[in-house]
Formats: sequence, structure tokens, C-alpha cells
Amino acid sequence: MLAVLARQAFQQMLRYRTQTALAVLGVAIGVANIIMLISITDLGKRQSTGLLRDFGSYAIMVTPYFDFSGAGRGGNAMAVAAYIPSETVEIVRAVPEIQAAAGFLLLSGHASYNGVSCVTTIAGIQPQFAELVAYKPVSGRWLSAADEAGAARVCCLGDSVARQLFGGADPVGKQIDVKGQQLMVIALMEHKGRVGLEDFDNRVIVPLSTAQQLYGFSGLNAVLANYRPEVAEQDALSAVRAALTRLLKPGESLDESYSVFAMDEARKLLDDMLGIFRAVLTGIASIAMLVAGIGIMNVMLIRVLQRRKEIGVRRAVGATPWLIALQFLLEAVVQALAGAVLGLALGIFGVNLYCHYAKWQPFISPLTLLLAVGYSVGVGLLFGAYPALRAARLDPIAGLRQDI
Repeated sequence: MLAVLARQAFQQMLRYRTQTALAVLGVAIGVANIIMLISITDLGKRQSTGLLRDFGSYAIMVTPYFDFSGAGRGGNAMAVAAYIPSETVEIVRAVPEIQAAAGFLLLSGHASYNGVSCVTTIAGIQPQFAELVAYKPVSGRWLSAADEAGAARVCCLGDSVARQLFGGADPVGKQIDVKGQQLMVIALMEHKGRVGLEDFDNRVIVPLSTAQQLYGFSGLNAVLANYRPEVAEQDALSAVRAALTRLLKPGESLDESYSVFAMDEARKLLDDMLGIFRAVLTGIASIAMLVAGIGIMNVMLIRVLQRRKEIGVRRAVGATPWLIALQFLLEAVVQALAGAVLGLALGIFGVNLYCHYAKWQPFISPLTLLLAVGYSVGVGLLFGAYPALRAARLDPIAGLRQDI
């Protein structure tokens, strides 16, 4: 019985091609939205946590004080201070619980080579940074202590900026222009990828002292440190906070000047934020599916009117109201399934296209695909129920009297 009804459903879809196409397209867009929004959020989480994982299990960060209280009122976290003093890194490095520390400074700038220019981030980094983060050159060498001490005019290029300036050629040994100064390229760094709009490969890495000289700026954005494995995390954080009190001026409070936190806390905060973001995006995609469902309901209501005589004939030859309702309900579900198949193709294509642009490894969870298909079937059942009920309740005599 179901096979016969399904075959009839396909025949009716072919009979009313324009109506079917519009209903299927609406569902397809909704399914593609669900797949793309959830998958891209998941990929962003995987990429972000992967980058944070590079900092290791014993990493802590010292930054200017951030006021997170605005987030609870619908605002954003706000940095009260723009930078921290350069001596902060030496204070942190001298803490007995700390194994290694490095300061860094991120500044916007331009890099150019032979008339080709690009907007990039100039990252002033101390050589010890290599001990803290899994970030290595694929060719050339990393910054040395001598480079830092002498504010050497050398740099390491991220993958993106290297491709913009040199195409596929090896940039090591070439000189680029930054802030009117010639910098020798000593390394090409490994690919790290993009998180949102931030391209971690679009960076020109120079010694911290060089960046400070180029920009006439003596501060730091942050200090990254590793505490010793045998030290408890809270003990390391407390020791760093205690050491930082020596940098405070009279009347200043540590909690209003510095933020000291473990990278594990940053990972948890990121997970919470991305979870909220995913829920919001899923809600937005759900609205698209509801609109598609309304489209299916409108199409099926029109078909009930167009097929009143057919319904009357079926009832006259013995079809029960239940079979009439099942037929129309199955037609709605078949349209939703057709839209789901098209939406799967569009969603998978969209995710792969985004990953190609972001240079991420594509991944779509099977659960996301099942959720999208299940949601589309549910929409077909929900919004097909009312037209099916209308068809089942149609007076067969009134239907036979009209030729629609």
C-alpha cells in the first residue's frame, strides 16, 4: 500500500512541477543552512581548540586587564588597558614556578616586495616563543637571541603573506619592505590556518625589539609562559600575580591592571562561546526550515483544491478518509525528502567551498546530516498534516460536482 501511495506521490510531483520545485527548493535551502552553519561552527571550534592546544598543557597568559562584566549585560569583553610594560616578561620569567616565558606584540602594517604589497600583521615575538608553541619553520631558521638583542632586521613569513608576495617561490634570503625598512626573510613558517576572519598565516614575524623600534612602541600585548609540570596550576598563577605587584604604581590594583589566566580556562571559555554561537545559528537555520514548511503547506492546500474531483472519485470507489489523508501526507513528506537530498548536496558543497577558502580540512559530522534530514522529514509531517486533514474531510459529493 505504501509503495503504491509513494509512486502516486512521485507522479503528482511531476504533474505539478512548478509547485513542487518551489517547495523542494525551500526545504533544500533550509537543510543546506543547517548543515553549513553547524558544520562551520564545529570546524571553527576544532581549528580554535587546535591552535590553543599548541600552547601546551602548562601555559598561562598575562595580558592587559580585561573587563568581562559587560558580557553579562549583553556587552563585549573590554580591554581596560591597551598594553603592558615590556619589563613584564622579565618579571614573569624570574618567577621560580615558571619554566619559560616570551612577550609578543601584534601590530597592523604593510609588507611589500618588488612592487607587490599586502596588508598583514607585524608580530614582534621573542625567540623563547618557539619553546612555548608548536610553531616551526618549514624552511630557514627561527629567530635567535642575537636577533632579539641587536634588533636585527630579519623576519619569518607566514604561509599566506609569503604566497601574496612571492607566489610559490621560496622567500628565504629575499628582502621585504616594512615601515620603510628592509627586512631579510630568514624563514617560511608552517601553515596554521584561519579562525573566522583571522588568518594566522598572514603574519610577518620579527624580533620583539625590532617591532618596537619600527613602531616606536615599548609595550607588549601579552606574555605567554609555561609553568613547571610539577607545579600546580593555581600555585603558578598565584606566584605570577604576586610577582606582578612589583610593577604596580601607588594606588593601582593588580586585578585592574593585569589579567592572568591559564590557557585551559581560555579553552573552556571558547567552548562556551562557540556553544552559544552554535545554538543561535541553529535557531536561525530552523527559521528557514519553518518558512520552507509553510511553503509545503501552501502547496499542498492548493493541491487539495485542484484535486477535489479526484478526491471525490476515490472516495466514491471506496477510499477511506484515512487513505486520502495518508496520500497527501506522504506527498508532503516526499517533497521534504527531495528537498533534503538537494539540501545535503548544497550544504556539503558549501562547507567544502568555505574550507577551501579558509584552508581548513573539511569535516561534516554524520549526526549533522541526520539532524538536517530528520528535521526536513519532521517539517514535511508537521506542515503536511493540515492539508491532509482538509483532503480527508472533503465532502465527496461536493467534489464530484465540481470540475477543477
